[in-house]
Amino acid sequence: MKSLQLKTKLLYLLISVAIGLVVIGLVGYFNLLIMKKNVDTLYFGSLLPLTELSSINTAYHHELESSVYRWKEGLIDDNTLATNITLGLQHVDQMWGSYLSHHKRPEELPYLRYTENQMEIMGRYFEEIRSLVGEHTSKSAISIVRLSDNTTSIHTTISRLISYEISSAKYERSILLTHHENSLKQLAVILGIILTGVLGFAWRIFTQIEIQQQQLVESTNALKHVNIKLEQASYTDSLTGIFNRRYFNLVYEREFKRAVRGGKSITFMMVDIDFFKQYNDTYGHLQGDIALKNVAHVLKTSLLRPGDFVFRLGGEEFGILITDTDCPNARQMAERIRFNVESLGMEHKANKLTATVTISIGAICAIPTESMNNEALLHSADTNLYAAKERGRNKVIFTSTLQ
Repeated sequence: MKSLQLKTKLLYLLISVAIGLVVIGLVGYFNLLIMKKNVDTLYFGSLLPLTELSSINTAYHHELESSVYRWKEGLIDDNTLATNITLGLQHVDQMWGSYLSHHKRPEELPYLRYTENQMEIMGRYFEEIRSLVGEHTSKSAISIVRLSDNTTSIHTTISRLISYEISSAKYERSILLTHHENSLKQLAVILGIILTGVLGFAWRIFTQIEIQQQQLVESTNALKHVNIKLEQASYTDSLTGIFNRRYFNLVYEREFKRAVRGGKSITFMMVDIDFFKQYNDTYGHLQGDIALKNVAHVLKTSLLRPGDFVFRLGGEEFGILITDTDCPNARQMAERIRFNVESLGMEHKANKLTATVTISIGAICAIPTESMNNEALLHSADTNLYAAKERGRNKVIFTSTLQ
């Protein structure tokens, strides 16, 4: 009889263990499903829209605005400008349509409609430019100031939308962390009950605990991986692997203020690959991407100090920010960078000067003051870059006074 009672108790105990293990498995399974859903929401709801919005900003700045600038400078003809405007507007429409296809919250719809309205205004503006060009209107009829104001306005509008998406990503991440913490608490309570009731089967229960803990470790590692991906997507150019325009805006403002406080010089270099459009026309865009990667690698490996930053600002344009270095040394660094790119010896038949890939650099070194606009350095570097192009390219124009 006692043996039967013992067997019954053991049976109840085994049933309790089985039920406990089933409960643990279900809790772990459903929590993993919830975390997977949140990870998918974080990736497809925030990371992809960030990429699409950044692509729209890039299209406005480098496919549309830059084309008009180059047309005004006589670098491209009327037909090329009209084609670039058509392709740029198509690219914007495509990326915007892809962005809208993702899930949107009701509270963001009014701002989406506002942004879409601003984009329609910009579309009509560039179509107007295309019409004027098609009618062979004088270049002076197209105002650079108005062009800059319009692109700055749409850039600001889309940047606000990007900021919203980043905030949404942080919110989704907090939800994921909450579910992660709740999973730990639920598992701890259930395991505590099981361990208290079935001490005789501690080893089996402990084995199940280890399995669940491993699942939690994997979930934690997955969360860390998503966080790394989020940060890299926000600050890294996907093609070249160096910092992107968005990170440049953050670093430049920070280092400019630090230079003002410390009364130290800061150097900014605007770098442009010579005749890059012709390079793409000659060798194709795939080879053009390889050239961009190679140049980016040279820029990055030529500057190894912690205070040196290399950015891809878009297209074939790169930016270099140097701190804690005096102007003579900064000038030498600029010449070394130009020489290192030329030393790659990459064939470029359309470059009649050297028949190889080269770069032009416009650089400015100055000690900023409280009264100085932080855009002044960028403007001076851009002016020097145009001067380098006008003087034959494959040159460094370096000044220590604002242009």
